[in-house]
Parts: sequence; structure tokens; C-alpha cells
Amino acid sequence: MKHILLIISILASTMMLNAIDRMKVSVFYKERKPSLRVLEKVKPIMEAFAEKYEATYYNIEDEKNAELIKELGLPGTHFPFAVIVEGKFTAKIVDEVVSFIEFPKFMHGIGRHEGNWSLEQLKFVLEGETAFLEKNILPEHDDDHEDEAEK
Repeated sequence: MKHILLIISILASTMMLNAIDRMKVSVFYKERKPSLRVLEKVKPIMEAFAEKYEATYYNIEDEKNAELIKELGLPGTHFPFAVIVEGKFTAKIVDEVVSFIEFPKFMHGIGRHEGNWSLEQLKFVLEGETAFLEKNILPEHDDDHEDEAEK
């Protein structure tokens, strides 16, 4: 019996250490079709990297997430999607600077919230093939209204 308890204790300790070692990823989305479409594609990517990253999902429009959004330097509720790794969302991949905020490239044509990142670039960064920049770069918009694509 003591051996079983020892084995259980070792396994529990190992699991806790693995959870502590994983980097934190915050995925922000809205409960609207375009954002949910992106979320549907990002979740399997995050699941594939579950040993290295601990992903937490946040609804942008939920008031309880407002303080976190502010802390991370995100633009209030005026964005449809973002992936933040340990507080960073802007990386340089080869010669291109990408910010994992707004819609990814496969959603181009959706309107005002078109981002400059792809799912392949997200995988590349999660694989550890590049480093995030020290300073995050937000996309610029002319105004703060929601367009029809977000609904």
C-alpha cells in the first residue's frame, strides 16, 4: 500500500511540475460567428502544443475579462480575436513582423479587423522557432465602431 501511495505521490508531483513549466497562452474571442470560426481552428493548434503551453480562453465581451484585456494592452472590446503568449502577441518571423490580434489571414475580406498573421505562423511561433518582440504592436484603425463582419 505504501508503494502505491508513493507512486501516486510521484505522479501527482510530476503532473504539477509539468503544469508549472508550461507557458501561459491567453486566447481572446467573441461569441460571434467569425471569431468562433477562428477559435475552431486555433483550439486544435493549442491542443497539439498542450505539453508546452497552457491555454486559457476568454470571451472579450465578458466584463470579468476587462481588467485582463487592459493589463495586456489590448484595445478594449474593439478586437475580435487575439492569441497572447506570456503577455506577448507581436513576433518577427523571418523579415515579417506579425501581431496575433484581429482575424488571421484566412479570414481576409471580412472587413476592418483583418490581421496580418496566419495559423502557420502561430504554429511556427509555438514551436519556438522565433522570439516575440519586447514591445507589442497593435493594429491601427480609423475609428472604434464595430463593422457588420463582427456580428
